[in-house]
Amino acid sequence: MKKRILLPILSLMLVFTMVFGAMAITLEDVNEFLNNSAKLGEGSKANPIAIIPINHIDGPHEEDLFYAFVSFKYQARGYIKYQVNFISCTCRSADVNYWTTAYVDLTLPESGLLDDAQVRTLSFDADGTGRYTGGFWGDSNPIPSGQTFEMIKEQYVPYYIDKTFGELKGLSTIDDIDLADYQKGEGREALTLDTWTGATVSTNNILRMLHAIFKHHGTDAHFANDPSIEKLAAPAPVEEGVKETAAVTTSGELAPLPAPVDETKTFLKNKDDKEESPCTPGDFGPTCSAINNTNLLEYLNRSDVFYIDTRDHNDYMKKHLRNFEVIPFFGLIYNKDAHTDASLPQLYGGTPQEPVPVYKESDELLKALFPQDKVLFIMCQSGGRVGMLMNILKARGWDMSKVYNVGGMAQYTGAEYRDLIVDTPEMLMEITYSFEGLTRIAP
Repeated sequence: MKKRILLPILSLMLVFTMVFGAMAITLEDVNEFLNNSAKLGEGSKANPIAIIPINHIDGPHEEDLFYAFVSFKYQARGYIKYQVNFISCTCRSADVNYWTTAYVDLTLPESGLLDDAQVRTLSFDADGTGRYTGGFWGDSNPIPSGQTFEMIKEQYVPYYIDKTFGELKGLSTIDDIDLADYQKGEGREALTLDTWTGATVSTNNILRMLHAIFKHHGTDAHFANDPSIEKLAAPAPVEEGVKETAAVTTSGELAPLPAPVDETKTFLKNKDDKEESPCTPGDFGPTCSAINNTNLLEYLNRSDVFYIDTRDHNDYMKKHLRNFEVIPFFGLIYNKDAHTDASLPQLYGGTPQEPVPVYKESDELLKALFPQDKVLFIMCQSGGRVGMLMNILKARGWDMSKVYNVGGMAQYTGAEYRDLIVDTPEMLMEITYSFEGLTRIAP
């Protein structure tokens, strides 16, 4: 009976060895598959994920090449947020060997050198804002040698804050930490590294996790010119003619723009449809747009284009593309009840396809906000409200061959847009939207 079971298992193992051996799958292949197959990563609503190597160390200081999981990566202003899942101790049995989740903020230094990147935040519970539980302590509390999670949070973890990769990469274990350096900082004079005797597996692997996430941090485009980092292969050259219409002509004139709707694309016109339909000029959603996060770079800074962001001011202040003017769609332009509720300030009520002007001056203001003599590049958070606005503009007489839905801010996560993004999360605004001196004509 055992032989019958064993033979199929051996056969299956042989098949896997033959297939994966022939394919020569790398960790980069796996990470690309994880992000692309689940529609995660650059240009998606969800954040990039990755599997990264980590040199796990046990009590006797024997190393094993293990793996950690980066379940969250998001670039803020001047730093990147990460969640890293890793095994902190392999000395426990599998039934209680929970994975630890570290929340880590690592800076993007002006030098562009990974050695200068610093630990901005390190936490096993709250994230850097304190509003989200970004981490999880997977070890026991207290750990077998008696140290509690609170002790680790209050005494050990703060040592790493503001440390650079250059300072940490030479430390293999906590035995390499200089006591005087460990005691730097207000209230740390009496702390001792001897506290962690017997707790070295968990504490050493916090250090090893930082090594691993710093190295992953170095794969970010911010460090592309760091000579100490092994560079990835250069991207394949763009096929001739792909960006032909986006280029500037040799005479210095702006090249012609494509039609707003790419009729070579298809989409699900209704959510219950089983087959996709071709995009047509009246399809204003971001899926059918000829200009989006894949090619907007080629169409920026044109004198013939008016760039507009239709989110409210608070979302705009959190993150926006430079030179996009904010005109809040739901704050000022449209509310389905605006024509029946006098307390609402918007210019139009009704439906986007059949908008009802609320004021005598509604169309005049719409023309001032969305000039008819300009090409309009309009964005929001995901592209949906732009589609609604385009229906309103069409209904009020705009030439729709000059109006583009360039998608949503959520899609502009690629490194190529990083220098064009303004991110000011520290600023909060209290906004009241209103118009004064207008003549209401709606009931």
